[in-house]
Amino acid sequence: MRIADLLSHGQENAVPLRQLMVITGADGRTIREKIAAERLGGVPILSNNSTGYFLPRNKGERDRFVRSMRHRAKE
Repeated sequence: MRIADLLSHGQENAVPLRQLMVITGADGRTIREKIAAERLGGVPILSNNSTGYFLPRNKGERDRFVRSMRHRAKE
């Protein structure tokens, strides 16, 4: 099962990690590893600290996520 199949489009439909843990029965580390693997495979799974994981609704959401990750990397 792909984590992306459990996600919806748009930040307002984000799924928190805890909910993904309940749905999949997997621990948080395993879910984060699956998300990382899917991202490396080209699946655009976005996230933020307040709402969870989601698929981009549009280019603007994707661009904001990329800026956020670049900013975190610089810190």
